[in-house]
Amino acid sequence: MRIRLKAMALIIGAAFCAEAAHAQSSVQLYGLLDAFVGYKKPMNGRASIIAGNGGMTAPYFGLRGTEDLGGGTKVVFDLEGYFNIQTGAMGRTGFPQDGLFSRNAYVGLTGRYGTVTAGLIPPLLWFSTITFNPFFNSFVFSPIVLQSYVGVNGQGVFGNAGEWWNSVYYASPSYNGLVGRAMYSFGNEAGHPGQNKWSGQVSYNNGGFATSVVYQQIKYSLNAGDLGTLIPGLTTQSVVNLGVSYSMNFVKLYGQYQHVWDSISNGDVGIDTAQIGFAIPVGVGRILGSDAYSKSSGHASVYRNTWALSYDYPLSKRTDVYAAVLSDRASRMATGTTVGGGLRTQF
Repeated sequence: MRIRLKAMALIIGAAFCAEAAHAQSSVQLYGLLDAFVGYKKPMNGRASIIAGNGGMTAPYFGLRGTEDLGGGTKVVFDLEGYFNIQTGAMGRTGFPQDGLFSRNAYVGLTGRYGTVTAGLIPPLLWFSTITFNPFFNSFVFSPIVLQSYVGVNGQGVFGNAGEWWNSVYYASPSYNGLVGRAMYSFGNEAGHPGQNKWSGQVSYNNGGFATSVVYQQIKYSLNAGDLGTLIPGLTTQSVVNLGVSYSMNFVKLYGQYQHVWDSISNGDVGIDTAQIGFAIPVGVGRILGSDAYSKSSGHASVYRNTWALSYDYPLSKRTDVYAAVLSDRASRMATGTTVGGGLRTQF
């Protein structure tokens, strides 16, 4: 009888230990799917009817997890990959460098002194760009995303769109809504010790008001020494971005100002970009609107103006339908137009 009681006690104890270990760590599978059908005519391009991928958000899936080390410190990790819902291929349309986990791939620690991570991490400028516009991170309908990361006539922010490889990142704890962040990316190539990317950000969020200031400097885009292949003679690109949003009961307003310095051997170029936007609740849905305007100064003086309107209607907490139109025009180019409607769901 005693042996049976001891064995039962051991089994119950092991069960409690296993449950305690499980409570201290967690892993979550999650993702998003977004498909649309529409009409697309690129600037200077031919019109077509398309079944599109990621009208509002590029589809992705991910695994994230934590392990509680005690004393308020946790290990955190995140692995996220883009995929094309129309073809099943990995990556985003038009980004051939995308790998299996090209949206996020990092591990780090978080606790009372902040968060530090290392790996493949989206840069601070990207977060500011998508946060302070009503179309968030859409590469189809967000004017500021298109002007910043799908540039024409030599305009645009380089450094690999939404992710930096070989990076380290730090975020301070929040002090009444005030947070400081810093990020550094290594070129990781012998003979190019000065090839790097770095960025700093100060953000504030309290109630319905939020703002952010970001500075970013890059000395390579994807691989050390490759900036000159993007613009001949380009050695360094620096960017400052100011974003602000204010939410009221009847409308949420967005604004951004961005200045890009391209240091080029035959003459520097500056690019000024302004964006305004709004989100107006209409019933349970929202009307979204945004306009972005860019103008270059220096030896390449060009402009670009992009606007978009959309109606977004939630079917549930995780699923919504949308319809949107975008107009895009630039110096010495015929106007582009995109019109579409789609379905987006999260899991």
